Amino acid sequence: MTRGMQSYLARAIGALLTVLMATTAVGAQDLKPFRFMFPVDSVNQYHPFYIADHLGYFAEEGLDVEFQSAGGSSGAIQQVLAGNADAALPAPSAFLNAVAQGHDLKWAFSYQYANIFTLAATAKSGIKTIADLKGKKIGVSDLSGGEVPLVRAVLSGAGLNAGVDVQIVPVGDGSALTVEALQSGQVDAYSSNLFDIAAIRASGIDMVTILPKEAQDFPANGVVVTAKALQSNSEAISGFLRAVAKGIAYAAANDEKALEIAKQIRPEEFEVENLARENWAAARILKTPPAELADKPIGTHFVSGFQAYHDFLRKGKEEEGALAADVDLSTALDSSLIEAANKFDRAALTGK
Repeated sequence: MTRGMQSYLARAIGALLTVLMATTAVGAQDLKPFRFMFPVDSVNQYHPFYIADHLGYFAEEGLDVEFQSAGGSSGAIQQVLAGNADAALPAPSAFLNAVAQGHDLKWAFSYQYANIFTLAATAKSGIKTIADLKGKKIGVSDLSGGEVPLVRAVLSGAGLNAGVDVQIVPVGDGSALTVEALQSGQVDAYSSNLFDIAAIRASGIDMVTILPKEAQDFPANGVVVTAKALQSNSEAISGFLRAVAKGIAYAAANDEKALEIAKQIRPEEFEVENLARENWAAARILKTPPAELADKPIGTHFVSGFQAYHDFLRKGKEEEGALAADVDLSTALDSSLIEAANKFDRAALTGK
């Protein structure tokens, strides 16, 4: 047996013992089922949740957590509203639209703080600002993609009209088609999510982010529950959030170990080394709180960023994903379980 295989078996046995010990800790009592909806299926992007499960943190809270993918943020919210999931991790745009439509939902825990969508130009294009895009072409994943309203808004903010001053062209989601469009000059810039941009960079194309800083700080995904569940199932939700907070703290303190665990859980996501590293870096950027929240409890809401995003969404058209009505963030963003979610010894997680 090779040393590498011995190391792998040691880690696997250690993880198994952790889960068994956590399960024993709840005694003869059965673990309570808890179904959680991701918008997409990605261990890389949501690795703290999977690490929390892998290291037995959910079992320690008496929970048997089932992860499912809803095929999008709107779908994840629908599953929560239908009672088919205890909680979900949607994008704020889908959450705000649901609340604006009258659904009583609560954003209970913030996970990703940076805008998952971005806008970047090829280094060779010489484009450094939005104003430099006049007369150019921007590639997007699809004309109905979530990045399109963002592109239209930032162009408008710079006094440019989409379709007149700047052309928007669908070129795929970071695929070979996208790479070819950028290399051939079919498009000069590209807007999509950070993971599509990571795939392009991994292909060898140097990309320069030109999205304005205020738009980069728009929040991304967080844990959403119904107001009713927050009252009737608060103990389970609190335990779930505490386990997630432990996963986040562990990953922050043990980045390389967290990466190795993620590889064990879903090796096919990490087969291409340079792409896996780019994606891991993108996931780290998304979940890093802004400087003003650095000393705040894990899961604290970035209220000013949320308000800026809310106001941004109110300026557009409904058919482009804009909000139909104002949302009172003082009630929609709920912090009632943040303190309980952080009741654990963070220092003890280092090196576990």
